[in-house]
Amino acid sequence: MFDPDICRSLLFVPAGNERYLRSALRGTADVIQIDLEDAIAPAQKERARNSARSFVAQIAAAGRVAAVRVNSEEPLLGEDLDAVVLPGLAALTIPKVDTGAMLAQIDAAITQLETARGLAPGGIRLIAQIESARGVLNAREIAGATPRLAALGLGMEDLIADVGGAVGADALYFPAMQTLYAAREAAVTPIGYLGSITVYRDTDRFGEWIRRAKSLGFEGGFCIHPNQIEILNREFRPSPAEVRAAEALVAAYQQQASTGVGAFAHEGKLVDAPVIARAQRVLRRAAVLP
Repeated sequence: MFDPDICRSLLFVPAGNERYLRSALRGTADVIQIDLEDAIAPAQKERARNSARSFVAQIAAAGRVAAVRVNSEEPLLGEDLDAVVLPGLAALTIPKVDTGAMLAQIDAAITQLETARGLAPGGIRLIAQIESARGVLNAREIAGATPRLAALGLGMEDLIADVGGAVGADALYFPAMQTLYAAREAAVTPIGYLGSITVYRDTDRFGEWIRRAKSLGFEGGFCIHPNQIEILNREFRPSPAEVRAAEALVAAYQQQASTGVGAFAHEGKLVDAPVIARAQRVLRRAAVLP
């Protein structure tokens, strides 16, 4: 099953690349995404679908979370769904999402396949990638399009190719925050950071991006390399210091609440309901994340 609370690192693995799959299974990515889209040449799509079925089965057998990134245009989309909507598949990553109607149509197609194949209705979740100016401006509509949607993020390279500029904090800040706010309103996990997924050797730089993303409110990111997985998992998990501070804050709140006090001073700061809610969220994430 795809757990929206445990998707700090979503690793792309090209369908058919056995070496990369073995590496992914040895690694610690929260979600292993088999890619049928950008990583696969047009002439190799059918062969890649056959590999994707085998890869999903191997990932599921290893007790890991298996997703597949499909192609978004027809007839490739329909052929991809027919090939991979099978037992063991936890989620589908949908690229180039421009409208809520697009996700709703995909939801309906998945439902038909689940019914025909005896799968649990709604069990396969969706991860949406917004990759165009139109998609960014429709982020709120997209986020609320279907209860299958579990996570929402950007395809930063395609997005910047569409709007111009350079892949970096200046160009990505507005679209990233647009998707984050839309995701939060719809109770969907926001995925993203203000940098390029292609940067994996410069781990200091990538780490800075992820720490900033966490401070902005994101909970995970797409990745292509083991170096990135380690950083994503570490930085998106509450640190021991954050957990200790949250535990102390919640304990102080419980003591004050027993006497009828709603707001109080703690370590030189005023504490009220929103502050407590943030502390409780830190403890919930620390409890569920490996």
